[in-house]
Amino acid sequence: MTEKSIFRYKVDPRRVDFTERASISSMCDIILEAAGEDAYKRGFGIDVLAERNLGWVLSRMCVELDYMPAEYSEFTIRTWISDYNRLASTRNFTLTDDEGRMFGRAVSQWCMLDFSTRMPADVNLLARMHEGVMVDAPSPCERPRRIAAVGSEPTAKHRVVYSDIDFNRHMNTMRYIDMVCDLLPIDELERLNAVRVDMNFMRESRYGDVLSLCVDRRDDACAFEYRSGEGEALCRISLELR
Repeated sequence: MTEKSIFRYKVDPRRVDFTERASISSMCDIILEAAGEDAYKRGFGIDVLAERNLGWVLSRMCVELDYMPAEYSEFTIRTWISDYNRLASTRNFTLTDDEGRMFGRAVSQWCMLDFSTRMPADVNLLARMHEGVMVDAPSPCERPRRIAAVGSEPTAKHRVVYSDIDFNRHMNTMRYIDMVCDLLPIDELERLNAVRVDMNFMRESRYGDVLSLCVDRRDDACAFEYRSGEGEALCRISLELR
């Protein structure tokens, strides 16, 4: 077992929206950046996996934020891997302000993608790399929830373009989140205080794909589902705005 990794971040102007606070997607981006930095530091980052024609891809993730940090504020992220199995590795995060108060928690579940087949690979292939990096600490919040299918008809369509895709050649997580926020009333985003985001990724969205986006307003959350041209669910997102 080892200690949690610690990273410092600052909410610079590129990460804020019109409220002069960090946007939901930028906070998720910072959290995933910490995951990548820690994996690289510990010897199982994307550089090492690329040598085997493999890559980490996000399977599920949840993020809880008690408030959205203001522009130029600084905070600390602690991250650690708590467990893994053949299908997924679980990485956890806590976010604390400069006075040591925790204001954010996140849990992410990752699988490995074989780029030659675009199919999941056995995480146990990296068993030796995981030795000595596990931390005996539970996840800091409820793990990502399974989001039920959204039954509504599509309200928007989107063609996946160059600016949507990342180094894995599929649509970037932050683009999914931004497009979801684009459908919310601007006054809801202006009043946003706390939020919980859950994300379930089922299939890849790749360059040129035409996606349909379905929305379902539920009692305490908004549920969104991205579908392929064939009607298959690709990604589901649940937003609880508090």
